[in-house]
Amino acid sequence: MEKRRELKPREEALMNFLWEKKEPMTPNEMASELQKDGWSNVTVYKIVQALSEENYLEIDSFEKTAKTYARKLIPTISKEEYYSSLLMDKGFDSSAIAELTASFIGANSLKQKDKNKQVIKKLEEVISQLKGED
Repeated sequence: MEKRRELKPREEALMNFLWEKKEPMTPNEMASELQKDGWSNVTVYKIVQALSEENYLEIDSFEKTAKTYARKLIPTISKEEYYSSLLMDKGFDSSAIAELTASFIGANSLKQKDKNKQVIKKLEEVISQLKGED
Protein backbone atom coordinates (compact mmCIF):
# COMPACT_ATOMS: atom_id res chain seq x y z
CA MET A 1 0.00 0.00 0.00
CA GLU A 2 1.25 3.46 -0.88
CA LYS A 3 2.48 5.48 2.10
CA ARG A 4 0.32 8.58 2.55
CA ARG A 5 0.25 11.38 5.06
CA GLU A 6 -2.57 11.73 7.55
CA LEU A 7 -5.39 13.90 6.25
CA LYS A 8 -6.14 17.30 7.75
CA PRO A 9 -9.63 17.60 9.35
CA ARG A 10 -11.31 19.31 6.33
CA GLU A 11 -9.63 16.88 3.91
CA GLU A 12 -10.84 13.97 6.00
CA ALA A 13 -14.35 15.44 6.06
CA LEU A 14 -14.36 15.73 2.25
CA MET A 15 -13.06 12.17 1.86
CA ASN A 16 -15.74 10.88 4.26
CA PHE A 17 -18.34 12.73 2.17
CA LEU A 18 -17.06 11.03 -1.01
CA TRP A 19 -16.78 7.59 0.63
CA GLU A 20 -20.40 7.95 1.73
CA LYS A 21 -21.53 9.05 -1.75
CA LYS A 22 -19.87 6.06 -3.47
CA GLU A 23 -20.07 7.74 -6.88
CA PRO A 24 -17.81 9.96 -8.99
CA MET A 25 -18.51 13.66 -8.53
CA THR A 26 -17.31 16.88 -10.11
CA PRO A 27 -15.86 19.55 -7.83
CA ASN A 28 -18.95 21.67 -8.62
CA GLU A 29 -21.25 18.87 -7.48
CA MET A 30 -19.23 18.49 -4.28
CA ALA A 31 -19.32 22.23 -3.61
CA SER A 32 -23.05 22.38 -4.29
CA GLU A 33 -23.84 19.62 -1.80
CA LEU A 34 -21.35 20.75 0.85
CA GLN A 35 -22.53 24.37 0.66
CA LYS A 36 -25.51 23.51 2.87
CA ASP A 37 -23.01 22.44 5.56
CA GLY A 38 -21.24 25.79 5.40
CA TRP A 39 -18.43 24.93 2.96
CA SER A 40 -17.39 27.63 0.52
CA ASN A 41 -16.70 26.80 -3.12
CA VAL A 42 -13.12 28.02 -2.75
CA THR A 43 -12.51 25.70 0.21
CA VAL A 44 -13.87 22.70 -1.70
CA TYR A 45 -11.79 23.48 -4.80
CA LYS A 46 -8.59 23.97 -2.78
CA ILE A 47 -9.09 20.69 -0.89
CA VAL A 48 -9.95 18.82 -4.09
CA GLN A 49 -6.78 20.17 -5.69
CA ALA A 50 -4.63 19.13 -2.70
CA LEU A 51 -6.20 15.65 -2.52
CA SER A 52 -5.75 15.17 -6.26
CA GLU A 53 -2.09 16.21 -6.13
CA GLU A 54 -1.44 13.77 -3.29
CA ASN A 55 -3.20 10.90 -5.07
CA TYR A 56 -6.18 10.65 -2.72
CA LEU A 57 -8.50 11.46 -5.64
CA GLU A 58 -8.32 10.43 -9.28
CA ILE A 59 -10.28 11.18 -12.42
CA ASP A 60 -12.97 8.61 -13.12
CA SER A 61 -14.49 10.30 -16.16
CA PHE A 62 -15.36 13.65 -17.69
CA GLU A 63 -18.74 15.35 -17.87
CA LYS A 64 -19.62 17.97 -20.46
CA THR A 65 -20.89 21.16 -18.88
CA ALA A 66 -21.82 23.98 -21.24
CA LYS A 67 -18.67 24.57 -23.30
CA THR A 68 -16.18 22.72 -21.09
CA TYR A 69 -15.60 19.34 -19.54
CA ALA A 70 -15.56 18.76 -15.79
CA ARG A 71 -13.56 16.03 -14.06
CA LYS A 72 -15.58 13.44 -12.17
CA LEU A 73 -13.41 12.35 -9.27
CA ILE A 74 -13.33 9.28 -7.04
CA PRO A 75 -11.19 8.31 -4.04
CA THR A 76 -8.13 6.20 -4.81
CA ILE A 77 -8.31 4.56 -1.40
CA SER A 78 -11.24 3.12 0.55
CA LYS A 79 -12.23 4.39 3.96
CA GLU A 80 -11.14 1.09 5.49
CA GLU A 81 -7.76 1.22 3.76
CA TYR A 82 -7.16 4.77 4.93
CA TYR A 83 -8.02 4.17 8.57
CA SER A 84 -6.19 0.84 8.73
CA SER A 85 -3.09 2.58 7.33
CA LEU A 86 -3.35 5.09 10.19
CA LEU A 87 -3.44 2.23 12.68
CA MET A 88 -0.42 0.61 11.03
CA ASP A 89 1.43 3.94 11.19
CA LYS A 90 0.73 3.92 14.94
CA GLY A 91 2.32 0.47 15.29
CA PHE A 92 -0.69 -1.83 15.00
CA ASP A 93 -0.47 -4.92 12.81
CA SER A 94 -2.54 -8.03 12.13
CA SER A 95 -1.64 -9.44 15.55
CA ALA A 96 -3.90 -6.74 17.04
CA ILE A 97 -7.03 -7.90 15.18
CA ALA A 98 -8.53 -9.64 18.23
CA GLU A 99 -8.06 -6.65 20.54
CA LEU A 100 -9.24 -4.20 17.89
CA THR A 101 -12.32 -6.35 17.29
CA ALA A 102 -13.00 -6.41 21.04
CA SER A 103 -12.81 -2.61 21.05
CA PHE A 104 -15.12 -2.28 18.04
CA ILE A 105 -17.80 -4.49 19.58
CA GLY A 106 -17.45 -3.02 23.08
CA ALA A 107 -16.20 -6.22 24.70
CA ASN A 108 -13.03 -4.86 26.32
CA SER A 109 -14.63 -4.53 29.74
CA LEU A 110 -15.61 -8.21 29.85
CA LYS A 111 -13.62 -10.94 31.58
CA GLN A 112 -11.02 -12.45 29.21
CA LYS A 113 -13.01 -15.66 28.63
CA ASP A 114 -16.23 -13.76 27.82
CA LYS A 115 -14.34 -11.22 25.71
CA ASN A 116 -12.75 -14.05 23.70
CA LYS A 117 -16.17 -15.63 23.12
CA GLN A 118 -17.61 -12.33 21.85
CA VAL A 119 -14.61 -11.73 19.57
CA ILE A 120 -14.78 -15.26 18.16
CA LYS A 121 -18.53 -14.87 17.57
CA LYS A 122 -18.00 -11.58 15.71
CA LEU A 123 -15.11 -12.94 13.63
CA GLU A 124 -17.21 -16.02 12.74
CA GLU A 125 -19.97 -13.65 11.53
CA VAL A 126 -17.42 -11.83 9.38
CA ILE A 127 -16.11 -15.12 7.96
CA SER A 128 -19.67 -16.24 7.24
CA GLN A 129 -20.37 -12.97 5.38
CA LEU A 130 -17.19 -13.36 3.34
CA LYS A 131 -18.07 -16.93 2.38
CA GLY A 132 -21.49 -15.72 1.22
CA GLU A 133 -19.86 -13.24 -1.18
CA ASP A 134 -17.98 -15.93 -3.16
